[in-house]
This record gives sequence, C-alpha cells and structure tokens, in this order.
Amino acid sequence: MRWLGSRKEIEEQTTTWDKTIIDREVEISEWVQILKRVVARGVKAFAYANNHYAGFGPGTVELFWDLWSEKRF
Repeated sequence: MRWLGSRKEIEEQTTTWDKTIIDREVEISEWVQILKRVVARGVKAFAYANNHYAGFGPGTVELFWDLWSEKRF
C-alpha cells in the first residue's frame, strides 16, 4: 500500500515535513482492516506514505502501525 497525497493541497498548508497536518486516522483504519484480511490469506503487504498524504510520511506509517497493533480489528 502506498499513500500519496496532493502536493498542491498540502503545500497550501505547509512546506515543512516534520508533523502531521491532516488527520488520516479514519482512512488508515479502513486500510488496516483491508490489509489484515489480505495478510491473513498469506499475502505479504508493505505500507509506504509520502509527506503529501498527511504532512509527515513517517507519522502516517507510525499511525498505520499503531492501528495495526491494536486488537480491535
């Protein structure tokens, strides 16, 4: 999975890439549910995010991992 954002939209809000600007928890939660089903079928999954998705690519991946690690899905 690779989350890409709109360069134009995010750069209207920030030009530094050190913190999350757009809360993507709802969207990432949906992808966690989908990818858990994919992985359960034995398919390897990889997650990547660029800074334009939420303002901070590493933060997006950290959010994904935090939600993945929860036992609610």
